[in-house]
Amino acid sequence: MDNSPVLSAGQVSFFKENGYLILENCIEPDLLAAWQEQFWWCLSAKFDDPDSWPTDQTFIGRWRFTPPCPNIGAVPMVQAAVDQLSGGNFIGGGGAPIIKWPNSSGQWSLPRSSHIDGYGPPSQHPEGGLVLGALANLHDVESKGGCFIYWPGSHLSTHDYFVRHPEQINGSFLDNEGWNYTEFSKGSTEGPTEFYAPAGTVILWHGFMCHNGSPNVNTTPRIGIFGRWHYKKLEEMRYDILDDLWKHWAV
Repeated sequence: MDNSPVLSAGQVSFFKENGYLILENCIEPDLLAAWQEQFWWCLSAKFDDPDSWPTDQTFIGRWRFTPPCPNIGAVPMVQAAVDQLSGGNFIGGGGAPIIKWPNSSGQWSLPRSSHIDGYGPPSQHPEGGLVLGALANLHDVESKGGCFIYWPGSHLSTHDYFVRHPEQINGSFLDNEGWNYTEFSKGSTEGPTEFYAPAGTVILWHGFMCHNGSPNVNTTPRIGIFGRWHYKKLEEMRYDILDDLWKHWAV
């Protein structure tokens, strides 16, 4: 078995500095085609037949593709990258597909607000713990097509906030009077950025990086295949906010 690193030193440094990494041609064409076929079969619809689209359905809960790769975390390059970044300390990889159906008559603009995953009511999210996310689009996505929006570098300002307020890592920051996620995203180096790319491209992002969705004013749906990872020793590590953001990583 080949245990050589899949990410270069430059890619690791980029991820640490910017909070995200884009992996091109990450999903093999045959696997991507199989995922597309299974997804549209599940919806009893066709990608090229807008009349068949169930536009009231925006996600598929507990989704698993058939083997050999039941979710994005099992894609060999993704799995190898996560293991390299985490040193084997992360577990997870699955996530529900999220659909942004077209609304060509709508108005498009970059979102002003953002969030980080893993916080909110217990019925919606675990209390903290998310450390890494991944997204691949099932079909090609162009600008203004319901793209995932991310704030590069905001993982650093989010971490700085928790260093100053470690007691709020349990999600209590949401209870602050007048809370606004700009407190986290203000450290972004580029401002909100669209992730649009050919199908088969994957973006990895640090769990502290601010992100959000956006409107789709194009003519085709954006189907995002998500993956999320947390610490294997979740209870032990998720409240551990120290000066070193990468303490429990392998980078």
